[in-house]
Amino acid sequence: MKGIITKDLLALKQVAATMSLLMVFYIFLGFMSMNESGGSISYLSIMALVINVMVPLSCAGYDEQCGWDQFGASLPVSKNNIVACRYIVNLIIICFTSAVVFAGNMIFMAFGGNASGLEAYIIPIVLSMLYIALINPIIYKFGVQKSRILIIAAILVPSMLIAALGMLMSSAPEDKLSRLTDSLDSLTSIPVMPVLIVSVVTAAGLYVLSMLISTRIFRNKEL
Repeated sequence: MKGIITKDLLALKQVAATMSLLMVFYIFLGFMSMNESGGSISYLSIMALVINVMVPLSCAGYDEQCGWDQFGASLPVSKNNIVACRYIVNLIIICFTSAVVFAGNMIFMAFGGNASGLEAYIIPIVLSMLYIALINPIIYKFGVQKSRILIIAAILVPSMLIAALGMLMSSAPEDKLSRLTDSLDSLTSIPVMPVLIVSVVTAAGLYVLSMLISTRIFRNKEL
């Protein structure tokens, strides 16, 4: 299993430079916002989420190009372990980007920026695990090339729904908008920590479930 994990990490070296440049750019954007809002790691958190979602696509794409699945099936490693290694690699990347976000927060604070709350770290992790849990079984079922539309839809549909909700709120009558704002204000009184704990536990459970589904798909797949 160690060799398979190393194989995926080495394959990601090809995109590591691009990811590093993107992170540096988003750190720069955070510093640019200091004059107005004291600086934050919101840009870096978004970039971490994007990178975390890109990793399974990149790994699966490289495997598909070189016919790794057929070669891996001939190795003395079970298909269960092969799938588990991919999910472990995804977690390694999530831990790495989370460490970068934490380091970015320390840098912002050292230069007078605002300290970010725990949710700035947890939310990208939770969303990354949920997206990976959704797209990995699709990749194992259809392959990267055939599942691109489904994967793009899985990423764009939530964004479009959020944008549509924003448009509806901006065009809503003032009295209804006021009631909605009051309702949202009441939600902010809910303690953050229990919500974060439930979110992490839910994401972890769905992540494991996704791995089991992917394992079953990969076992039944003709290579």
